[in-house]
Amino acid sequence: MMKRWICKVCGYIHTGNEPPERCPQCGAPKEEFRLLEESESAVEQIQADLPAEFRQEVDVLVVGSGAAAFSAAITAKNEGCSVIMLEKASEIGGTTRRSGGGFWIPNNRFQRKHGIVDNREEALKYMVRYSYPHLYQPEAKRYGAPQNEFALIEAMVDHGAEMTEYLENIEAFKLIEQINWTGKLQVDYQDHLPENRSIRGRVLFTQDEKGELTYGYALINSFKAWAEKNDIPILVDHRVTKILQDESGRAVGLEARTKGKLVSFSAKKGIIFGSGGYSHNPELMLHFQRGPIFGGCSAPTNTGDFIRLGGAIGAKLGNMSGAFRAQSVFESVLENPDGSNNLFFIPGDGVLEVNRYGKRVMDEKRNYTDRGMVHFVWDPNRAEWTNMLLFMVFDQRTADLWQGDPPYPMAGSIAPYMIVGNTLKELGVAISARLEQLQSKTGGFTLDEHFNESFVETVQTFNEYAKNGVDLDFRRGDFAYDREWTTYPPTKPGVQWPTDMNKNYTMAPLSEEGPYYAIILASSTLDTNGGPMINSHSQVLDYEGKPIPGLYGAGNCIASPTGNAYWGGGSTIGPALTFGYLAGLQVSKS
Repeated sequence: MMKRWICKVCGYIHTGNEPPERCPQCGAPKEEFRLLEESESAVEQIQADLPAEFRQEVDVLVVGSGAAAFSAAITAKNEGCSVIMLEKASEIGGTTRRSGGGFWIPNNRFQRKHGIVDNREEALKYMVRYSYPHLYQPEAKRYGAPQNEFALIEAMVDHGAEMTEYLENIEAFKLIEQINWTGKLQVDYQDHLPENRSIRGRVLFTQDEKGELTYGYALINSFKAWAEKNDIPILVDHRVTKILQDESGRAVGLEARTKGKLVSFSAKKGIIFGSGGYSHNPELMLHFQRGPIFGGCSAPTNTGDFIRLGGAIGAKLGNMSGAFRAQSVFESVLENPDGSNNLFFIPGDGVLEVNRYGKRVMDEKRNYTDRGMVHFVWDPNRAEWTNMLLFMVFDQRTADLWQGDPPYPMAGSIAPYMIVGNTLKELGVAISARLEQLQSKTGGFTLDEHFNESFVETVQTFNEYAKNGVDLDFRRGDFAYDREWTTYPPTKPGVQWPTDMNKNYTMAPLSEEGPYYAIILASSTLDTNGGPMINSHSQVLDYEGKPIPGLYGAGNCIASPTGNAYWGGGSTIGPALTFGYLAGLQVSKS
């Protein structure tokens, strides 16, 4: 039996004799792994010493310590404000620390360097079209979007690149463009939409001292270093419990609980929330999400505190059913609900997904947030979530070639969440048996009685499509995104792949002989993205649409400017950084 190692940053579980050099989920180095059987190591304490003169009064209070919070705090500090950051958890970084760390920024300096013309109006059209397809009118004012929603999208287009250059100029981070495995700049997640024009180069990352692209783990470390150098106290284990207002209704302070005691802080200029969504609040997930959600990758402390705190003083809520979505490895969620269980990509070529009827339901190479929404299909006759659970099916060849790339374990091992069958029918029987074991966690979800027959037919059809290079059902491989983001070379060294770049290498027929494998997948979140609504200056709005004086928000704790879309790689962190920056600028002027 191979050992199992858990990443102390994101909770990803790796199966192998040794931990990987870097976590394939969050990029944390090898030393951040521990044996799963061992007891938890002590969390590094990063409590900053709080100057006594700041205890009662400061210019700006920032809640959280992820991308949005740090962007706001660093900007406000650089603009001359005194700042304190309050973090609920025992360590900083929030969900950003667990993330890939990229951020989506239109018309950035790298695009301009390459001569890429990222037209403002076409970018706005693409964003409105993807975020609000039911409202989109290409010839209408604001392209059919409501006034405030359009103003937020405009602010993202107009200030995103400005934000990156601002933070880079003050050495909060150093940027790098992402070149994919084909040697090209990355395309957006819906590159083929006519409003997009297959524009490239909108996703940026931070780079390390070697000039190499880094993950969110390193982004947070870079922000932390700037904060320490510039005297921004970061108080961990401080859970904000109340927003304090003066007689005029202005937000002037915060009450927080730490080590069993209540403490208070006052803010002369304003309070900025960047405290994360509500993915780990079962009650809010049940009542606001559009369908069953199982796990994700957000920080365990993301319980939607700003929804309660903002709502208590009249903040208008929006996009409450929204989330940045993905698929999760269902049984990993059951074992480790606080870990990072998202399956961002479906690696390999000899792999497909089927539902309880043995049918494919989508192009498996589409982006994670759109794949996550396919699970919310309701059957009005059977009164069921037809795709609540899907089954990722692959052969031994695919598992070997992409070994170690989640969810595939290293060669020679079988992860606990893998279901095995020597034939496709045996695999179907094994899936049914596993579901029976899990029925108390799924509402009794089962396979249809004719699953095996349909499943075998589906694989035969898929194999024919793969041989011919054309997916007649879902167009898998027709799009640059499919070919460049989610289908990439094997992790096994020395393998010639693909043999022909001109063929549809996103698909390969499953082997004629087993063993075959299946993994149960469910819908999950990167984090939810609904909460108090803001305007284009990141000011929180009340139910009349007016700013609540002194209160600002950014990141996953607010009603996201993206709606339910994922414009491109980094569509969570890009807006978080941008609206955190705008909040920092605005509060410094007050």
